[in-house]
Amino acid sequence: MRSNPVYLEIGVSRGQAFQRISADVKIAVDPAFKLSARTRALADEKARTTHYFETTSDAFFADQAELLHQHPVDVALIDGLHTYEQVVRDVQHTLRYLRDDGVIFLHDCNPPFALAARRAESWEDFMAQQKGPLAIGVWNGDVWKAIVHLRSTRDDLVVGVLKCDQGVGFVRRGTPESTLPYSVEQVAALSYEDLKADRARLLNLKPARYLNEFLKFSAPSSPK
Repeated sequence: MRSNPVYLEIGVSRGQAFQRISADVKIAVDPAFKLSARTRALADEKARTTHYFETTSDAFFADQAELLHQHPVDVALIDGLHTYEQVVRDVQHTLRYLRDDGVIFLHDCNPPFALAARRAESWEDFMAQQKGPLAIGVWNGDVWKAIVHLRSTRDDLVVGVLKCDQGVGFVRRGTPESTLPYSVEQVAALSYEDLKADRARLLNLKPARYLNEFLKFSAPSSPK
């Protein structure tokens, strides 16, 4: 890790992760922050500079290109809207500003059961869809399809999912060990039953300990 790393988090919400990260520059993006004063103070203590953008990720990337050019991203966590189209856009936008040896992590990539993987346009929408005593407080959405999409359309990225914390996706530049053959339309048509039947292959599932191997990779710097 370089001496002045830049950390970007999309979908900060209450800041459980953001407050724990140490970096030179930290960038927080969320359309509706739920940060307590203490959480913000803890987050700020672990950075030289902290930027907060209360906006959607699409608007952030449209409006803050200059900031991102000034501070290329070393590590990003994408945990925003849990629809795969949005996650794909967030990854694609982040890649434009990611250092050659930078890494992107995605949350909610391995839903444990069908209800958690139900498609919704927001947390409120997901909760409104549930009826009766079986309502759950876990929503992964169809983020897992973003992994399938990237593995099917990008042969310049290493993409997979760590088997922990409801599926932590990982993305970096490099030659993948395997890819998938699906078209964008075929990815959109996949169901949770497809995932359940072929989870390991679709997600390129790795044990949590694979993280150490993943982080050892260092891509050569591109000429400027």
